[in-house]
Amino acid sequence: MSMSSLPDNIDTVHREVQRKFGRNLLLLQQYEQLLKNLFAESNIAGASSDDILIKKAQRHESVSKKSLGQVIGDLIGSYITPISNRHISEENDELQSDLTQTSIRITYRMEFTEENFKLTKQKLADLVDLRNELVHHFLEKHDIMTSSGCQTAESYLDECFKNINYHYQELLQWIKHSDDSRAYMAALMLTPEFRDYFIHGIKPDKAGVIWELSTIVNLLRDAESALATEGWTSLHRAIAYIGKLESKQTPKRYGCSSWRQVLHESKQFEVRKEQAALGLTNETWYRSRFL
Repeated sequence: MSMSSLPDNIDTVHREVQRKFGRNLLLLQQYEQLLKNLFAESNIAGASSDDILIKKAQRHESVSKKSLGQVIGDLIGSYITPISNRHISEENDELQSDLTQTSIRITYRMEFTEENFKLTKQKLADLVDLRNELVHHFLEKHDIMTSSGCQTAESYLDECFKNINYHYQELLQWIKHSDDSRAYMAALMLTPEFRDYFIHGIKPDKAGVIWELSTIVNLLRDAESALATEGWTSLHRAIAYIGKLESKQTPKRYGCSSWRQVLHESKQFEVRKEQAALGLTNETWYRSRFL
């Protein structure tokens, strides 16, 4: 049937079908764009701030080329996960084994109970089916050249809009959750406790020290590189050397009463004492362990 042969009273309902169809597609595209941004920002890693920015731009570009179904498929199990998979996610979040290289990874995810995870997964799959139905099969199933067909199509499009809008509002909540997490992390990173942990290897609340990553161990190694004699370094000379470089990095900061205790507690060095001249204190020497 041509547009010129349509019944006189169909113009209004026909335009309403067009409006509602366009409204649904517009909301779907908005949803898809927001979802892609959320997924692209959910896992970012790099060796430096500049590297992170480069990797972030690359990830956004890669995600932008994917379909809605592909992005949702990637989202399930990475950003949207069941609580039972937490230990697997934590294992995947481990940093590289080469401790001499800087590596930063920022990961966000939402954890669901097993039941809610399966429900969310199915609802997202249904949304993809709805999107494909609208884009590819709408005219096959709805005769919009008749008044009754337009009315049926309108009812269908109204139901679609409710479904799409439900997912859109839910996505806005996910984005708010992600933004709140970022704000919390940003505030945390400004605290002295975070700086001590991330930069110096000192755990919060006197929970110990990550010795192999700690600043004080790295300073002892720096002194070793500068002062070693036949593979061994005088602790007395190393202390003086470190004092000129980082006077605030003292054993007390790391829960130790002396530099010799640092050598012992860190388990990163071999230690020996050398007999001094009569009346003088024995001298301590150290060298890095090469395991």
